[in-house]
Amino acid sequence: MAFPITDRGVVHFSYGHFFQIPNFELLYTNPEYKFGQGTGNLGIAGNPELKPQQTISGEVGVQQAFSDDISIDLTMYFRDIRNLAGTRADEIRLFGGSASYSQYVNSDFGSVLGVVFTLTKRLSNNWAATIDYTFQQAKGNASDPAATRNQIAGGEQPEIQLVRLNWDQTHTLNFTFSYNTEDLWGFAFIGRYGSGFPYTPDFSLNVSSLLTNASLKPPTFNVDLRAYKDFMLGSSLRLSFFMRVYNLFDIRNEINVYNDSGTADFTIEEFLRRNDGNPNFLVNSLDEYYRNPTFYSEPRRVEVGASFFF
Repeated sequence: MAFPITDRGVVHFSYGHFFQIPNFELLYTNPEYKFGQGTGNLGIAGNPELKPQQTISGEVGVQQAFSDDISIDLTMYFRDIRNLAGTRADEIRLFGGSASYSQYVNSDFGSVLGVVFTLTKRLSNNWAATIDYTFQQAKGNASDPAATRNQIAGGEQPEIQLVRLNWDQTHTLNFTFSYNTEDLWGFAFIGRYGSGFPYTPDFSLNVSSLLTNASLKPPTFNVDLRAYKDFMLGSSLRLSFFMRVYNLFDIRNEINVYNDSGTADFTIEEFLRRNDGNPNFLVNSLDEYYRNPTFYSEPRRVEVGASFFF
């Protein structure tokens, strides 16, 4: 809902309850309850009686125009997420042995609080631009439905307090700038900055034990470029040449990291291998073995093409 407060200002708000059916894999994982031989926790079984996930969401904001082409919007929002799928804290014992298994239940929960500021310059004098900044905090008891089971199987205690969720990004900044002319050519920049996502440190030497998602990955920054030039062929035919450049500045963002170092460039395991006197068990060199290309963002990519409209 929205209500005008001035001839150029509007207050808007919304509130609602939303429900989502759980993923089928959570309902029907191992429906025949067949587990292998052995002791300890042998796996997870689905639960066809899982309740729908419930989200209570609300926001309130104000939008104000300063001229015909410039406006701002400030919005605060919250989400209360309940009945998320998790695993039972108590293991289910198999009859006649020391083995057990876990089962999905509606045990996980989370909450999100945030504020978004947006500055918009609509197209005028051949150019347009937008800037939006988001500050957000997303916390819950687990990011993975199997987290409780995995912690118990690993000899750890399940989380009993709110921790940062895997997708919690505190600061996000997006911006666009476009320029278009009457001569049928133009270009646009699309940029994004994001603070680091959380991860759980792993100390191989057991120096310390920290909370889940207690550290942050490095921040990321990316700029894309898009440009075009059109040619009219008659009154209704148009030939358009375009170029798209992804990761314009060829920035090597670290999107994944080694949990023992917090960086994609180094792991303590590599240091230990260099000093154990026997690094030759690997096919490649240590540098090649521990430099994982999937830990980095895609390098610069250029696409050039043409389109024909009629």
